[in-house]
Amino acid sequence: MSARRRSSSSRSLDVRCVISLQLGPSPMDIVTNTLVGIALSRVFFKKRVAYAALGLVVAVNLPDLDVIYSWPGIRYVQFHGGILHSVWMLPLWALLIAYGLRRLAQWRKRPVPGWVAGWALGAVGVGAHLILDWCGIYGVRLLAPFSQHRFALDWLPSYDPWLLFILAAFLGFPMLLDLVTAEVGVQQRSAHRVSALIALVLAAGWIGLRARQHQAATSILNTKDMAEMYESQKPASWAAFPIANTPFAWSAVVDLPQNYLIAAVAAPWDTNQTVVKPMRSYIKPPQSPAIARAAASHTGKIFLAFAQFPFASDQQEANLSLISMTDMRYAQGYDQPGLHADITLNDAMKVVGQSFSW
Repeated sequence: MSARRRSSSSRSLDVRCVISLQLGPSPMDIVTNTLVGIALSRVFFKKRVAYAALGLVVAVNLPDLDVIYSWPGIRYVQFHGGILHSVWMLPLWALLIAYGLRRLAQWRKRPVPGWVAGWALGAVGVGAHLILDWCGIYGVRLLAPFSQHRFALDWLPSYDPWLLFILAAFLGFPMLLDLVTAEVGVQQRSAHRVSALIALVLAAGWIGLRARQHQAATSILNTKDMAEMYESQKPASWAAFPIANTPFAWSAVVDLPQNYLIAAVAAPWDTNQTVVKPMRSYIKPPQSPAIARAAASHTGKIFLAFAQFPFASDQQEANLSLISMTDMRYAQGYDQPGLHADITLNDAMKVVGQSFSW
């Protein structure tokens, strides 16, 4: 069963009077990316390529250079995770890393790494970044600019404290051990490479655990047992999104003909005991002319291209229509989703204000 099913109806914009809180989407955080780069350098390249750690830390963060031109406002979802994150850029990034390492080694009079070794190091770093972003919920446009499809496995939250802890603990322990042994005058082989390998293995295992539980969470959303909860409606699409502190609890969004259902899914290790608890329902009233006009605005078009479960409010204030669009995948429990694009229309249906925030 597909973990994320889409239909044309799921891309339409639905209406409800709701004011959004301000939260925000983000790909995998820079600290986790950096720790992954350090671990990779210790395991595979430390004794083979000069300045391997520096090269991999740069490589694993290079695609996020698009934040430079992804501000302000709606430009973030328009450009971030785009062409600089594409598979076409990977060999070019790797070549840039190889060139930079060679020049640095020449300048510092160190053994100059070969082009192949430097390119391989860069490719591993950039590839790790793309894989981590692919595992998240924000989505990465791997085929940009030829396709704007966002690839997202929905396994990892934007910030995973346990993944960060695994990496930090096993990378930091040998450094502490080196300080202690140096203080007492004991000579021993460094454990940096072994600890880095353990960190990578445990990190991969953690991601695998999240993938397994994600499958359990999404599978139950399309069973006959859900008919009563769905009030006999047939879902157009559904998805389960991770909660940061545990792989055994997920936030589900079910797109039904009459409403969006937000549910909490408890997916214990014994997946036969998976339980779905409805948390909140967002009714879908008929669309309004103001919503349709807002959807056709510059901000509206960009936001709808990004949103997986688009939803909007239509509020009247004096002679203005205040339209707030959001994406239900950022709703959790009883909380309303935070991400929103706001479009203001006058009584002539002319756009007089546009903004994006979280």
